[in-house]
Amino acid sequence: MTVLELSHVTKRFGDFTAVRDVSLTVDKGQILALLGPSGCGKTTTLRMVSGFEEPNEGSIFIAGEDMKGKRPYERNVGLLFQDYALFPHMTVIQNVGYGLKNRGYEKSRIPARIGEMLELVKLTGFEHRRPAQLSGGQQQRVALARALAVSPEVVLLDEPLSALDAKLRQELRIELKEILSAVGATTIVVTHDQEEAMSLGDQVIVMSEGRIMQQGRPTEIYADPKTRFVAEFIGRSNWFSGRLGAEVAGSVREFVTGDGHRFLVPLPDGPIDDPDAYEICIRPERIGIEAVDGAATGPVNRLQGTVRDMAHLGAVIHMVIELAGGRHITVTQQYLGQPLEQAGRPIGLIFRPEDCIIVPAAS
Repeated sequence: MTVLELSHVTKRFGDFTAVRDVSLTVDKGQILALLGPSGCGKTTTLRMVSGFEEPNEGSIFIAGEDMKGKRPYERNVGLLFQDYALFPHMTVIQNVGYGLKNRGYEKSRIPARIGEMLELVKLTGFEHRRPAQLSGGQQQRVALARALAVSPEVVLLDEPLSALDAKLRQELRIELKEILSAVGATTIVVTHDQEEAMSLGDQVIVMSEGRIMQQGRPTEIYADPKTRFVAEFIGRSNWFSGRLGAEVAGSVREFVTGDGHRFLVPLPDGPIDDPDAYEICIRPERIGIEAVDGAATGPVNRLQGTVRDMAHLGAVIHMVIELAGGRHITVTQQYLGQPLEQAGRPIGLIFRPEDCIIVPAAS
């Protein structure tokens, strides 16, 4: 069942169009991640859903009801702000219960509901502390408990983990997803962090300049980006530009790069109008390493290069490889105790045709 629907929504601020003809739906219990750089329109979209901004064009429906003209307090949404917006003079109990009191929740049931929410976010025992006595992660949980306490139709999270340090962010991603799933919350989460979007979102929408560039499951967005912008924003990439050559076999074609490399690549989606107007992306983790005189079989692509830099980051090894002609590419490997490559050493690289993502050349 669709809980939230945006239909051809546009928002302008003077001559600047922040959101352009955005349409999307969020089903009951689904988590949708809006991902994109600063200024792409994702937060403006969230503000229109919450009622803090009105669209110039288009419609927003929550639980089938048109939100036109409805103020924020008239919409059944729960909002977790980027800075949490907790009341500093109130205790945890008072912060979590604030929305319940303002929405006319039965007074005798409020303490039990607060207790239920604090148990959900694992803050039982912190009832009488004030925000200044809590860590950043604990403050985030209080804000989440307050947003969920009123049983909103839609939960809106604006960069919910950005105020936390990297280690705590990683820990709370899992916990946040578990909490939202446990209560079956229909959720939109706004973020510029690709890992956050992919770990939290059942669906991901990538936005740029107010438009939806691509929507799909996290694995689909990563493995099959439709544009260079999406491919670069959702992960690290090595890029080659050139022209599509003759069909080799089945759905594989030759791709000739501008600096003379010849690769086997999959056929692009749709008709080929201009064979010179394509680029290929190879993810760093899809490139394997073999001996310079390696003898792998089957349709594969090979490159020869020299190790220029290597960083051992615990579980992952990052290498910068210089190819003939001076081009640098990035290769990553899982560290399983193997000997580390040394700078200046020749290296052979190998990848399959299906490891190449082919997209129209950026205009």
